[in-house]
Amino acid sequence: MATLVVYGTLIQPEFQSASKLQGLVASKSQLYDNQKSAVTQVTNLITQFQSSTAKLQQTVGLAIPIGPNVTQALNQWQAIAVANQVNLLSLTIQPGQPSNPKGSTQALVKKLYNIPTEVNVSGSYNSLKQFLNSTETNARIMNVTDFDFKAVTDNKPGIGSNVNYSMQLDVVAFYQEN
Repeated sequence: MATLVVYGTLIQPEFQSASKLQGLVASKSQLYDNQKSAVTQVTNLITQFQSSTAKLQQTVGLAIPIGPNVTQALNQWQAIAVANQVNLLSLTIQPGQPSNPKGSTQALVKKLYNIPTEVNVSGSYNSLKQFLNSTETNARIMNVTDFDFKAVTDNKPGIGSNVNYSMQLDVVAFYQEN
């Protein structure tokens, strides 16, 4: 009888208290694991966002670079000419001008400037056609505003006369202010 009284009054309440504490520990452990998993997922998302943001900045930097970066523009013209097998006869690049003289009214948007360029090239019809296409689809945004296309012969009469073509392009390339 004494054993039952001791069990009922002393031991059983401690078992119930221990069970409640074990439940509390299990609940907090599960909450900790869930929070840790959520933090890991958020960290992974932030890392993915930062890498995609860097890639986006790099892509935009190629399309509309910060500053005129005329050297890069010259390299691109030379690469387009070589890739399309045309002769680059002349290239006239003018200083940058604001695209929108009024400027942007939004504080976070940088002002856009343009670089008027005149390009004279010669080559075969297909080469010039590809050159024009490459200019329009170049990594750097360029708008062809005007072009003049002419046939040029080598002035040798007869069957072996060579017909070449020349093309003058007026192009506007863009850049962002520093």
